[in-house]
Amino acid sequence: MAAGHSHSAEHVHTSECGSQRSRLTASMAIPIAPLRWLILGCLGLAAFGMVLPFSPIPPCPMLTLTGVPCPLCGMTRSARALLRFDISSSLQFQPFGLLAFIGGLAILGMWALPKTRTVDIVRIPVALVVVLVSASWIWNIAFNPTFS
Repeated sequence: MAAGHSHSAEHVHTSECGSQRSRLTASMAIPIAPLRWLILGCLGLAAFGMVLPFSPIPPCPMLTLTGVPCPLCGMTRSARALLRFDISSSLQFQPFGLLAFIGGLAILGMWALPKTRTVDIVRIPVALVVVLVSASWIWNIAFNPTFS
């Protein structure tokens, strides 16, 4: 009974034996350099959108086509509210926007600190991504007052 499961005595262990457990503990390797530029671009678009009478970002295609908000719906408005220091509006538009903003600032902070400049890849557990995206989608569909 090696590897936590039962089988016949003649069974030969392969990489597939532990695949169920490894899927739950898998992580995504995300390169930092393009992520930093993505974060700067998103912050720039949000800041640029604050001075324009319209949003430079097109409406969500999923919401436009189906009427159902996607998991990321409300993030732009949340970021714009955070840039105005209006945390309560930001949380109302998309509570995960504050989390993304803090995460983005942490990644940009890693760029600024000399000891962390050598970090090339960030590992994020797949289970965490699935939970956060699912929770964000449930929030948008069931509880977000801006999509009622």
